[in-house]
Amino acid sequence: MFRFKRFTIRQDRCAMKVGTDGAVLGAWAAVEGARRILDIGTGTGLLALMAAQRNAEARIDAVEIDEAAAEQAQENARASPWADRIRVHRMDARRLIASEPYDVVICNPPYYPGEMSASDASASIAKHGAELKLDELMASVHRLLADEGRFAVIVPANRERELRAAAEGVGLHAVRRGPLHYLEGRPFKRVLLEFARHAGEVEQAPVTVEHAPGRYTEQYRALLAPFMLHF
Repeated sequence: MFRFKRFTIRQDRCAMKVGTDGAVLGAWAAVEGARRILDIGTGTGLLALMAAQRNAEARIDAVEIDEAAAEQAQENARASPWADRIRVHRMDARRLIASEPYDVVICNPPYYPGEMSASDASASIAKHGAELKLDELMASVHRLLADEGRFAVIVPANRERELRAAAEGVGLHAVRRGPLHYLEGRPFKRVLLEFARHAGEVEQAPVTVEHAPGRYTEQYRALLAPFMLHF
C-alpha cells in the first residue's frame, strides 16, 4: 500500500508498483483545462488519480488490459475522492472506441522490447511490452486524441528515438521534453515527452530528483508536494 496526501494506492495485485517514474509523469503532464483525459495502461490507477486531483472538472477513462490490475485500479478509484469522475475499463487500448476524442492522453508504457521475456506473465506485459508496442501505442493515441490535444509519456532514454519516430509516423510531434535525472550530475535514464499534432520548437524542461542519495532537489519537492506525504 502506498499512501498519498489525498488518496491511497493498493498494489498487491499489480505487476508494476508505484515508483518515481509514474509519480513524476503524473505531476509533470499538462492536464489543466482538459475536459476528457485518457490513461493508457493504468496499472494501479496512479496517473488517473493524480490527474483527477490536479483537474477538478475532467472526466477520466483509465484502460488496463490485465484483469487483476484493472480490478485493483477500480478499487483505488472508488476509494478516492474522485470516484464519480474516473472510469476504469478492463480492455486493450487498441480496441478502445471513444464517443469523443480526449484532450489529454497519458501513459507510462512498457519499458523493454517485446521479444524479451519475464518469468511472470503479468510482469511481462507490464514491463516488456509483450502486448502493446510503441508504434501501436502511438497509432492508438493518434486515433483517440483531440485535434488540439496533448499526449504525455515517459520512456527510457534509449527508447526516445524509437518513440519519436513512431510519433512522427502518425503525425504527432514532440513539443515538450524533460530529461529525468535521478541523481544530479548523472546522465538521465528516463525522458518525459509531450506530443501534439502541430510541430514547433521543443520546450526543454529537465527534472532532477536528488542532489545526493536521500537529499531531494527543491524542483522535485515542488513537483510532488501536492501528493507526497513527506513533502
